[in-house]
Amino acid sequence: MIGHVLRKALHVSALTVFLSPMLLHASEDLEARFGPQALQARQTHAAVDVLTVGDGADRVYVFVPAQPALHGNVPMVLLHHGWQGMNPLNFGALIDHLARSGQVVIYPVYQLSADTSPQVVTQNAAGADRRGIDALERQLGLRPDPQRVLYVGYSMGAAISLNLALDPARFQLPAPRALVLEAPGDAYHVAHGDDARSIIGEVEKLPADLPVAILTGSADTSIGLPTARKLAARLCQIRADRRVLMVLPSDEHAGKTVHAVHGSPGAPDSRYDFALRRNDIPTQIPGRDGFEPSGSLNQLDFYGYWKVIDAMVDSLPERNLPDAVFGHGTPAQLYLGTWQDGSPYKPASVETPCAP
Repeated sequence: MIGHVLRKALHVSALTVFLSPMLLHASEDLEARFGPQALQARQTHAAVDVLTVGDGADRVYVFVPAQPALHGNVPMVLLHHGWQGMNPLNFGALIDHLARSGQVVIYPVYQLSADTSPQVVTQNAAGADRRGIDALERQLGLRPDPQRVLYVGYSMGAAISLNLALDPARFQLPAPRALVLEAPGDAYHVAHGDDARSIIGEVEKLPADLPVAILTGSADTSIGLPTARKLAARLCQIRADRRVLMVLPSDEHAGKTVHAVHGSPGAPDSRYDFALRRNDIPTQIPGRDGFEPSGSLNQLDFYGYWKVIDAMVDSLPERNLPDAVFGHGTPAQLYLGTWQDGSPYKPASVETPCAP
């Protein structure tokens, strides 16, 4: 849950991984669809404009595609971070990818420190989201396209995203067309006493046609995996073809290890290092070729978390069901890329806690 730089450390070990013939045969096509080169091809904007609104826990960052600029109604991702993730650094690579791919990204701070009560973070995030959207229209004349709004939540942010999706009108926010919940957490993971009461609302009341993807790491055994399983079991009212729980595995090969732990969705980018008390926040971030090297940017991002988010973004206008998310065990859904020498990474797995 902690928002320091999230690392998926590399350690010395080796393991030979074998995949099904179906996955092996499909790997070239899947690389072309989901690999780093495909991700870069989506990044058609040369820069990202930054609006910084408010201070302290009320602050919100709005990341806007630039060069070329957007106009009118725009696609939007409301990105809700985990506990103490006030600095967008830890999700900088994802933010940059989404914004340069044409999505406005709203990133609310919603807390000052670990002393903030989890019981107020939903309300705090909602207010910041709203102020960010208002500033977007007031300063740039841009408004959220109601057909292209995605909520993405990591850890505590997954709980926030669920709560906002339950009643977006009450929070004066655009309703999500879909949800992506990464390594979900709750108040009892970070607080004690009355502050530790679950903040997750009656998710059983979410619309039956709302697509919901839950992703977590197999080694996230204290927070993400058990919470993801509990949530998935509470979402059985959602149509079976619109809900999924994907578990991303750790793997080892040729002396390197990727750990699918609680911090695995994080992918830092140093250009997005905005300390809360920093006053010199840039107003524009030029694009770069490729991605900043990081031990935290690996197969689980490109072929797991980012693949699912991109596929959901693409599906929003028609609300179709992308095979990369709701594939019922297809290669597009399970494939997690390869190691540097071309050896396949272990595939993802899908869990279905609801009765048929």
